[in-house]
Amino acid sequence: MAALVGKEENYGLTLALSGGGVRGFAHLGALRAIRDAGLPIVGLSGSSAGAYAAAHYALGKPLEVNPLLNHVIDKNLADIFLENGNRLLRLARLQKRLFKALRSVSMDDAHKLREGLLDFYGDVRIEELPINLALSAADLHTGEVVVLREGPLVEALMASSAIPGVFPPVPWKGRLLVDGDVAEKIPVTAAQSISKGPVVGVDVSNPVRRHNPHNSYEVMLMAAEASIRRLKRLAQERCDYTISLVPQEPIETFDYTMANQVYQMGRARTQALIEDLRRLLERERARGLRLWLRKKTEGR
Repeated sequence: MAALVGKEENYGLTLALSGGGVRGFAHLGALRAIRDAGLPIVGLSGSSAGAYAAAHYALGKPLEVNPLLNHVIDKNLADIFLENGNRLLRLARLQKRLFKALRSVSMDDAHKLREGLLDFYGDVRIEELPINLALSAADLHTGEVVVLREGPLVEALMASSAIPGVFPPVPWKGRLLVDGDVAEKIPVTAAQSISKGPVVGVDVSNPVRRHNPHNSYEVMLMAAEASIRRLKRLAQERCDYTISLVPQEPIETFDYTMANQVYQMGRARTQALIEDLRRLLERERARGLRLWLRKKTEGR
């Protein structure tokens, strides 16, 4: 049984892939495990890093780390947010980016990222893909979830992953869009827009760090993290099943040195849950059969 199912089919899993920076490579590992097990996927939704993984699968790209990593990494940007290397040089780079951000709407103009994505994905449109795909973004003015189901794939990816303050907002049909995680941590709304079947949320958020803050900056960070956890709980309540790919220790958003490790973690954890996913599909098939029989009986 092939794991990739065409748009005309309606039996299979719909995956909702959350954001999480480099932790999003765990999604590729999870998709690899599901594909290798032969479980059908009828739809994919993604937010931020999850949007990349969802598009990767929908286009039939190799479910491996390096092809995607080589097209999305911005080493200069990554170095700013990591604690390794020369601290003075890091602070100088950060100061330069912050000065730029004060004169514009972001620390990075995203040109390098767009070029890498165009080189990798081309000018394909979402509606042309062989499987249902919906990417999640957030309206910067209203905070609403915006589901992208048609239009240029690369622009939709840019919108879904436009981390506020880091990458610029993306204009889209009269809206100004930013990272989908701002509105919904796991893109359930997008998943439900493309399928009535079971939605499997895949969570690659960081573990909770419980400690007392030492300064006002830590208080602000902890408040933002608390808000994110609440969004995640609300989304999980709407999922039929959740695969937790939360690492044991926090992994920074731009720490691309961890890409292979989180990929293997995602693959191993999902392999351990294959039978749960298979039972979920069996229940869905039985439900569909009951509905078909009821309609047939009522039509007599």
